[in-house]
Amino acid sequence: MTNDRETQPDANLPPQTGTILRAANGDVIRYDASGLVLKLSNAVIEDINNRLPKPDPSTSSRASSIPSEQAYYNAEILGDIDAWNVRRDGEWYVFSARLPGQQGTRDFRRNVNGGDIFADTTGALFGLFSIGGARRAAATPGPGTFPYHVLAPSDDIGAVGVAGVEVAGIVKGLQQVPEQTRDACIAQSLLHQCFDTHRSLPTFVARCETDTSVTVQELASGQAYKNLLIAAQNLQNAAQSLDRPARILSIGIDYVLEDVLSDHDSYRDGVIELMNNLETDLAKMGFARPLFVTTFDCGTQEISDGPALRAQWELAWNNADHDLLFSAPGYMFPLDDTARPDPSTRLHMADMDAAAIETYLEGKPWTCPIFYLAERQEDKIRVTAGSIGDLVIDQDDPFSAGAGAGFRLQTEQGYVGISHVALCSEDPKCLLLTPEADVKDQPVTLLYALGAPPTTDGTLANRGAIRDDWQRISHSNRPLHRWALPCALPVH
Repeated sequence: MTNDRETQPDANLPPQTGTILRAANGDVIRYDASGLVLKLSNAVIEDINNRLPKPDPSTSSRASSIPSEQAYYNAEILGDIDAWNVRRDGEWYVFSARLPGQQGTRDFRRNVNGGDIFADTTGALFGLFSIGGARRAAATPGPGTFPYHVLAPSDDIGAVGVAGVEVAGIVKGLQQVPEQTRDACIAQSLLHQCFDTHRSLPTFVARCETDTSVTVQELASGQAYKNLLIAAQNLQNAAQSLDRPARILSIGIDYVLEDVLSDHDSYRDGVIELMNNLETDLAKMGFARPLFVTTFDCGTQEISDGPALRAQWELAWNNADHDLLFSAPGYMFPLDDTARPDPSTRLHMADMDAAAIETYLEGKPWTCPIFYLAERQEDKIRVTAGSIGDLVIDQDDPFSAGAGAGFRLQTEQGYVGISHVALCSEDPKCLLLTPEADVKDQPVTLLYALGAPPTTDGTLANRGAIRDDWQRISHSNRPLHRWALPCALPVH
């Protein structure tokens, strides 16, 4: 016996199917015995799919047997560029394109909501940061040779920072840099090395923060310092949006002549305090211990000596166990009367910074020759250097250091020149200097590329002609050498 009420619809009930909402292209909301039925567009389905968590391939037994589905888009959504193979990856469009720059044809990405295009790369998102005075923020307008690999946080500031006049914004996006600061140039130099050796091309985020601090102690806690930490936070935010790790490759410190108040010890301790603070605060954010890179500032055409200038020599060998590299002495670069580089010099300085960074990343030592001992030896002075390679007295004397190769003696009565410089036959890391006058039985300080008289020919007062045997030709066809760092050594 059957139950007619269970098998036959009640004539008094509404029909089992019907339409509630209909659009021009068909039904939108229908109903049947199971309830409401929604007809969703492909765009809505895709959006829902993108919001759902992706399965972990490593935990799925079927991951290797089921092909993934990928939606492709018309390249017109990117604008009038030579692009193809456009697909969606979460909040990003990823596509192949032929765009300006030396990187060649490769994959790029852009946020679906707009913004700048940048290279789609693997590995960490690398930060190249710096802190210092206004000289460091000098930049050349325009793109570099790898414009889609060198970026800045998307706060419309670019790579130059806000000069300490306000608090930087916290963002997660990235944008192309509209100018080439030294940090951006370092990135370009590293990219050239990778490109020339057919290695993967990474993505860099460059940012320089400066302020008007008058001592390095002020710099270690001022607005530039605070904004540098925000830049590190923005690096992490951007990396997270790309599902990649964030890594700070190096932090440049460029603050010597700007310190007009500190004595020798205060300047040295202030730089160490700056590095201590950065290491501590960045560690709280999860970053590894950073590498610090700087140039040994040699002054100007008129300023050739001072406490901060001399204190750099001690920092070169006594930096409280921080990873601090002096990439080069300033006398190897042509600078204007305020010790600022022009665009060509900025590239040259960046090439040396990049060489130091790359050598460090390879696990090899980087040290420009450092003179650390001066001894009387009959009528000569024997100078011993800490150097990776053998010392070289450059016979071309490219900086016009003269017969003394940049050396001279400071006595209580004045200065004594050096008439001849020779390599020690038994030790290629030692030099023998011949003074122009007898300096026996009196206190003497040996100066190298330091304390020279002012010049009028547009070149730096301090200069030298000693280097080690390392050399490289840069991508811009410049010869690179590790020239010796200035010093002020008591003669024993």
